[in-house]
Amino acid sequence: MKKAVIAAALAGLSGTAAHAQSSVTLYGVVDMGFEHLTNANAAGQAQNALLSGKWLPSRWGLKGTEDLGGGMKALFMLENGFNANDGSFSSPGVEFNRSAWVGLSSSTVGTLTLGRQYSVQFDKTLFYDPTLFGAYSILSLNLIPVQTQRVNNSVKFKSNEYAGFSAEAMYGFGQQLPGNASAGRYVGAGLEYLSGGFGASASYERTNGSVGAVDQSGLVDQRWSVAARYDFGPVMVSGGMARITGDLHLTPVGSVYWAATKWNATSALSLIGEVGHYRFQQAPGHPTFAEATAQYRLSLRSILYANVGYYNNSGGSAFGVNGYTNVGQLGKSQVGMSVGIQHRF
Repeated sequence: MKKAVIAAALAGLSGTAAHAQSSVTLYGVVDMGFEHLTNANAAGQAQNALLSGKWLPSRWGLKGTEDLGGGMKALFMLENGFNANDGSFSSPGVEFNRSAWVGLSSSTVGTLTLGRQYSVQFDKTLFYDPTLFGAYSILSLNLIPVQTQRVNNSVKFKSNEYAGFSAEAMYGFGQQLPGNASAGRYVGAGLEYLSGGFGASASYERTNGSVGAVDQSGLVDQRWSVAARYDFGPVMVSGGMARITGDLHLTPVGSVYWAATKWNATSALSLIGEVGHYRFQQAPGHPTFAEATAQYRLSLRSILYANVGYYNNSGGSAFGVNGYTNVGQLGKSQVGMSVGIQHRF
C-alpha cells in the first residue's frame, strides 16, 4: 500500500552513515465517486455530482522516522487533503490540513508529538467505527465537532501498552493570544484496553471558545465518550456513546448513541451497517442516522464501493448524511447514495 523511500540509499551515496536507519514514506489515497443526494438545498431539490472522497477522503502525505539509538526515534508526519474531482485543497489555503507534526518515541515509555494532530476523541472513538472517517459515518452524527477533529498548536502524549492498557493526553494552546490563554484552548485525555479481539476506550475533552468578532473564550464544550468493539472472526461489532455538555454548543447539548457491524463475507467482499441517534437535551429535535456500505477489493490497493445513507431529522435538527453537512430545511430527511472507486499508494 505504501512506497518507502529509504534514506539509507541516499546516505550511502553521500557517505553519511549516520542516517542509515532513517526512512521517509510517500503515501496517499485517491477516492472518487458519483453521489445522488436528496433535499440538497433550501428548495428541497436533489443533487447529482461526481465528488472526491465518497468513501474515504482523498489525501497524500509524507511520514518518516530516524533511529536515534537506545530505543528512541524521531518521527514526523505531513498530510494534505485534496479534492480529486478538481484538484483543489480540501481546506483552501492550508497546505497540510490533515496533519503536520513532529515528535519523539521511546520503546519504554511512549510517543510525544507536537503540531497539528488528531484529537483524543478522534483517536479513542473513530477507529472503533468500521467506516473510519467515511463520508457516511459517525461524523455524520457530529459526534466529533469539526472544530476539534484536529487540534492546532497541540502537544500529545501516547503511552505504550502495558498489560493491554494505554493512555493518551493532549493539550492545545488554542489561539495563543497575549493575555488570554483560554482562547481556543483544548484539553483531552483517554484510556484504552485491548485484549485479543476485544477493545474498549473512554475519553474526555474540554474546549474553550475562540476570540473573533465576539469573545467566546469563557464558553466551554465538554464531551465524555466511551466505545467498544469485538471481533468474531469475519464479523466485527462495535458501538459507543458520547455525552455533550457546556455552553459553547459546538454541537447541541445532549447524548449521541451509535452501533455498527462489519462482515467480511469473502476475501474480497465486506459489508458494513451502522445506526446512530443524537438526542438533543435543550433544542427540539432527535435526528437518527443509518448507513450501509459494500466494498469489493479488486486488489490490496484498489476497491469498488457502494454506500447508502439516510437521515431522519425532526424538530429543529437538520443534519446531513455527509459528515458536517446540513439538509436544506429544518426537520427534513435526507437520502444519499454513492458508488465509486478508491486507490491507495
